[in-house]
Amino acid sequence: MLSTLPVLIISSDQTHRDKAAEIVRNIGLQPVLCPSLSDARVLTGQQTFQFVLCGDDLPDCNLRTSLKVLSVSTGGIPVIVLSRLADWDAYMNALSAGAFDYIACPPDLVESERILRLALGYNSRPRRAFRTAA
Repeated sequence: MLSTLPVLIISSDQTHRDKAAEIVRNIGLQPVLCPSLSDARVLTGQQTFQFVLCGDDLPDCNLRTSLKVLSVSTGGIPVIVLSRLADWDAYMNALSAGAFDYIACPPDLVESERILRLALGYNSRPRRAFRTAA
């Protein structure tokens, strides 16, 4: 087991949630699944997560809003977008909105595992404190 913290998977598409959960389990992590941002907000208030996989198809808000809310409610852990769109513009829009990375669905197993391992590495890096000038 790489980490004791679970991974939050948010998507209104049951197939995408199940496939993402399979990939998360393949790298030794435990998934927690939910279908909406409102459910995710409850979960992030109750426990800490390693990172988040978030669909761009949530019924209760758009992707940009989802990323902002998740950034605040999770303390800035990586949020990886799960999308039905596999094009450059969608990828760049997700990154500019604050996503850590982007996985087109249905997800490719090898590429998805690579991205999840990058998110794990991001969380394990020591953070440098910056002092502001007084």
